[in-house]
Amino acid sequence: MKSFYKLSNQIRDYSWGDSHYIPDFLRVENPEEKPFAEMWMGAHPLAPSRLEEMDSLNLSEFISTHEIDTLGPDISRDYGRLPYLFKLLAAGESLSIQAHPSKEMAEEGYRREDGAGIPRDAPERNYRDDNHKPEIIMAITDFTAMIGFRKPDDILKSFSEFGQIEGLTELLHRVEDVGRISSSDALRAFFEGILTLEEQATQNLLNSACDIAREDRSCWDSLQRQWVSQLVSSFPGDIGALAPLFLHVAVLHPGEALYQPARALHAYLEGFGLELMANSDNVLRGGLTKKHIDIPELMNVLKFESSSPGILKPDMPDSIGIRHFKTPPREFSLGLADFDTDQSINIPVGSGPEIVLVLEGELLLQDGVSELILRRGESAFIPWKAASIKITGSGRGAFAGVNR
Repeated sequence: MKSFYKLSNQIRDYSWGDSHYIPDFLRVENPEEKPFAEMWMGAHPLAPSRLEEMDSLNLSEFISTHEIDTLGPDISRDYGRLPYLFKLLAAGESLSIQAHPSKEMAEEGYRREDGAGIPRDAPERNYRDDNHKPEIIMAITDFTAMIGFRKPDDILKSFSEFGQIEGLTELLHRVEDVGRISSSDALRAFFEGILTLEEQATQNLLNSACDIAREDRSCWDSLQRQWVSQLVSSFPGDIGALAPLFLHVAVLHPGEALYQPARALHAYLEGFGLELMANSDNVLRGGLTKKHIDIPELMNVLKFESSSPGILKPDMPDSIGIRHFKTPPREFSLGLADFDTDQSINIPVGSGPEIVLVLEGELLLQDGVSELILRRGESAFIPWKAASIKITGSGRGAFAGVNR
């Protein structure tokens, strides 16, 4: 088995994608201005990478044929597949407000929907597999996201700007009463209430939001005013446009990251980044989308607690020179390494399964027998059974692997 295999990766077009970020990064033309949303690197059955040197063999098939050699005995035993999915993600417009289930919830939901006879590719299906989907996003450009509920008192203050609107006033009083006993119950009551407002009350809120967003005197901060105004315009009639008032808005600068655990409500708003997650496609949506929304199931999955966004920076270099972002899941770990003419790193035997992606410049992989040059946007798969690999060059590489 070789030590590294250059990958050919599939591009996914979604309506919220961007026509420039990914094409420019990959140095490819996009004459039709398609919304390139994601490039998938991995072995997910919906869009597996292919091995260029092996007649474009599907990476998923390659791993299943050589499971121990590619994954190693521990990952083969515990997962039986590549446990992560690596992506480029380009958000030209907001993605849906969403959350992902815990492992136990995913297993139960998957069994339930299978038992109900819902096809796994049906639009109304919530659980397409039995896995959880914690994830990390690292900014390549400035990247804006929403994550985590604000404190109930802060939410009440923001929504008090609307004054007396039928339906909202009663909801805020109820949230205030419940909040005296339980912050968690107050968040649950607010979120369920705001998602199930009468249509006229929703429209009244959205109309007023545009006016308030233009007023510097409101208690809304600049990010809330900017994004409420933008989302109301982009998603007419969608109460999710008010999410910046109850979720934190975070702006990541290049090289910073945000971790989304299971059951956390979040949405990506704008920017170009690198995403790494457990290998799953389970999404529960609550707004800012035309896709299937299941409010009762989303309410069941969500963890109702206030939390501030923890913006992550990579640790100091480890023993081989890679700086990792600390995240809990065993399934994945994201790392960065910078290279110049005087610096190299050596990937030891047994480090795989890993995927290396060049973010800047040009890198050379060598194992004493073979070598591979990778340029910006190009990637390679490193199996568990790879020999020791020396990486040199000038630029920056991103490394996706298992959290050991």
